[in-house]
Amino acid sequence: MRPLREAKLAGFQAVFTDVDGTLTTGGRLLASTYSALERLARAGVAVVPVTGRTSGWADAMQRTWPVPAVIAENGGVTFHGARRLYANPPARLAADKRRLLAAARAVARAVPGARLSSDSRYAEVDLAIDWNEEVHLGDGAAARIEQVLRGLGLSAVRSSVHVNYWVGRWNKLTACRKLARRLRTPRWLFVGDSLNDEPLFASAPLAIGVANVREVAAGLAHLPAYVTRAREGRGFEELARALLAAR
Repeated sequence: MRPLREAKLAGFQAVFTDVDGTLTTGGRLLASTYSALERLARAGVAVVPVTGRTSGWADAMQRTWPVPAVIAENGGVTFHGARRLYANPPARLAADKRRLLAAARAVARAVPGARLSSDSRYAEVDLAIDWNEEVHLGDGAAARIEQVLRGLGLSAVRSSVHVNYWVGRWNKLTACRKLARRLRTPRWLFVGDSLNDEPLFASAPLAIGVANVREVAAGLAHLPAYVTRAREGRGFEELARALLAAR
């Protein structure tokens, strides 16, 4: 990973960004980071949050943040204007949810202390097992949770706080590509920090990590091309300044 100062950032029309650990700092969105979102929007750079968080979070973000769209549930649902776009056919959602709830019970039996995240009640397409937000189970437990879920034929990936899982083979990357076409923004980049960002680190037009991505680098087969000096939301602010200077 090369320093962000070496990246050629001129001409990028959109920034797709992870939320937890990338926009947030210590679990909170700082005023200075929100201000960076506003400065990018005023300059004509679309910022799209791409998160494992639920539809409930995404609906609020799109209504109140200076963003044109939000991708939630690891690519399972996209909020764009008045439209809600699903990776799986809506008619399947109820059956998929029953399968996901059964998997949560299997995880609880296999991993002591594992439980659904408190915001899973607001999810439509995927669910999340909390391993590092309201409980702290450690990396070994998180890996075991992923193993159990994949053994049940589900897609599962770890973020900095949850193990998200779903029915299907879509992910953050597939959703970003579809939305970039809808927004008509061929020049877009991604910034993130976690294991569930790896598809975008591997295949986004340009991939950047905030500095705390180094903490999970050993678990990534594909690293971002560039990395900020600052961690978490401060790293996003660093990227925003660099993008605005390049314009």
